[in-house]
Amino acid sequence: MYRIIANLQLNRTRVQILLGFLLVMVVVLSVAGALVYRSISDLLIRNAESYVGETAKQASARLDAVLAQVDSLSLQLVTDARIQQLLYKAKTGEVLTIDQKLSVRPILNNLMALSWLIQGIELYAGDEPLYPLENQNISERIGLETATFANIKEGQLIWAEMQRKESGHLFAVRQIRLEDDYLGRGGYVVFRITDSLLDFFNTEFPTVKGSTMHLFDRHSQLVASSSPSLLDSVNLDTLTSTTAQGAHSIIQIQGTDYLKIIRQSTETNWSILMLVPLDTITEGLLVLQQALLWALVVGAVLCLLLLWMMSSIITKPIRRLRNKMRIPVFALPQQNAEVYFNFEMNELNISYNNLVRELHQLVQTVYEKERLNNQAEIKMLQAQIHPHFLFNTLESLYWTLIEKQEEEGAQTVIALSKLFRYTIAGSNDDWVSLNAEIEHCQRYMEIMKYRIGQRLHWQFHIDPLSHDIKLPKLLIQPLVENAIQHGIEPKVGSSSLLVSIRNVEKNGKSLLGIQVKDDGVGMDKETLAALTKRLEVHHQPDTTMSSSSSTGMGLLNVQRRIKLYYGQEYGIHIQSNPERGTILDLYLPYGVERHV
Repeated sequence: MYRIIANLQLNRTRVQILLGFLLVMVVVLSVAGALVYRSISDLLIRNAESYVGETAKQASARLDAVLAQVDSLSLQLVTDARIQQLLYKAKTGEVLTIDQKLSVRPILNNLMALSWLIQGIELYAGDEPLYPLENQNISERIGLETATFANIKEGQLIWAEMQRKESGHLFAVRQIRLEDDYLGRGGYVVFRITDSLLDFFNTEFPTVKGSTMHLFDRHSQLVASSSPSLLDSVNLDTLTSTTAQGAHSIIQIQGTDYLKIIRQSTETNWSILMLVPLDTITEGLLVLQQALLWALVVGAVLCLLLLWMMSSIITKPIRRLRNKMRIPVFALPQQNAEVYFNFEMNELNISYNNLVRELHQLVQTVYEKERLNNQAEIKMLQAQIHPHFLFNTLESLYWTLIEKQEEEGAQTVIALSKLFRYTIAGSNDDWVSLNAEIEHCQRYMEIMKYRIGQRLHWQFHIDPLSHDIKLPKLLIQPLVENAIQHGIEPKVGSSSLLVSIRNVEKNGKSLLGIQVKDDGVGMDKETLAALTKRLEVHHQPDTTMSSSSSTGMGLLNVQRRIKLYYGQEYGIHIQSNPERGTILDLYLPYGVERHV
C-alpha cells in the first residue's frame, strides 16, 4: 500500500484520512443495511405469519362447521324412530328379515343426500352388520380400539384411526343408544367420509402464493392434504410439533424453507398445518437488497467526494507549514507568521517558530564567537610581529638593571615579560587553569605597584579549590585593571584592592565566585545605572565590541564572553557607592566550557 502511494506520489495524510473514513462509512452502512434488511425480513415474516395464521383459524372454523354437520346428521340418524325400533327388536332377540333390513336404505340415502361429505353409511345391530348385509362385524370393520372408545364416549361421534382408512374415505363411528331400553347399547352407525375435506381451502380462502394446507388427526397421521406429494419425505411428527425454531417456526422440506402455522380443531382435536414458502414471503426483499447495495455505492461515492474536500481542509495548513519549513540551500529557515484555525496546527507552528528563533540565536552566537576569536587572533598576530625582538629587548633591559643593581626595576621588567608571554602565547587555547589566571593577575599587580607606588595595596583571598578548574583566558585581569584604572588611580591617597575567589551556593547550585573589591572613588547611581545598562545591551551580537584597557579586554568584552561561554543567566554584577568604592561579582559554573 505504501509503495503504491509513493509511486503515485499521493499525499499520505490525505490517503489515510480517505481510507479510514471510507472504511468506517462502509462498515456503518453495511451494519445499518444488515439491520434494516433483517428488521424488514422479520416484519414481512411476522405479517405473513399473522395473515396465514388468521387464514388457518378461518379454515379450522370452516372444518369444524363441516364436521359439526356430519355430527348433526349422525345424531339425526341414531335418533330416528325406525332405526331405534329395528335395533330394539334385534336386541330383544327377534330375527329381522331381509326386507326389514333393507327398509333402512331409503333412510340412509336421504341422509347422505344432505351432505356431500358422506359417501356411505353402515348400520350395525350390536356387533353384527344390519346394512349392508354382507358387511363385517364392527370390530373387524373399524378396529377394536375405536369401537371401545365409542362405547366410552357414550354416543358421541368418533373418528377411526388412519390405518382403517380406505382409499379416498375416512370412518366416523357413533354408538346407538336405545330409548326403549333405557339408553342401553343397541348398535353402531359407521359413516364413510370423503377425504376431500380440504377442497374448500383453495376455493374459499385467499392465501399466500405457494402455500399448502394439511390436516392431521390426534395421532399426527395425515388425514387430508392440498399437496400430499410435498410431505412424502417428511417426518410427520416434526411437522406437527409446536416447538419454534428461532424467532419463527421454520422448517425445511425438499431444500426449501417454509413458515409453519398450526391450528387445532375444537371438534376433533385434529390439527390444521399451513406451510408457506419463505421465498414467496421475502421475494420483495430482492428490491430492498438492490436498493441497499445502490445506497452503499452512492454513499461511498458521496463520502469520497466529501472526504476529499474535508481532507483538503485538513491537509492544506499542513502543506503550507511544510512549504514554509523547506529550507533553501545556504539559507536559514524563517518564522511563519500565519495563524491557523486549528489549535494543534497553531501549537506546531509556535514550536516551529521557537525552533527557528533558537536556531538563529545559535547561529549568531557561533558567528559572534568566531568574530571574537578572529579579533583576538588578529591582535595576537599584531602583537607577535616581532615577539623575539620584544622579549630580547626586555631581557637585555633586565640584565642591564641587574648590573646596575636596580633589583626592583629588574623584577618589574621580568613581570612585564611574563605578562606579555601569557597574553601573546597559546592563541589556539582560550581556556586556562584558575591558577594560571591568578598568577597573571599577580604579575599585573606587580607592574601596577611599580607604576602607582605605595598608594596601591592589594590582597588575594583564595579558598582551597581544585587546581583543575578551567575558565576563559583573561577573564579576571580585566576586572582588576578596571578597578585600578577607574577606581584607585583617580583617588587621592592610598587605596586597597581585594580579589576573592571562593565557592558560593546560589539558587541551589555550587558556583565559583570571583569578587574584585576596591575602595576607590566609586560611582553615583546615574553612572552605575548607565554602566549596568551598557553591560546588558552590549553583550548582544550586533553591538560593537569596546574596550577600556590596553589589552583590549574591557568589562563589555568580558561580559560578552561570559554570555557566550556560560549562557545568558551568568554575567557581571556591580555594586558601587561614591567615595566608598566598587564591588564586581562574577559567578560561574565549575568546569563548563560551551562549544557552540
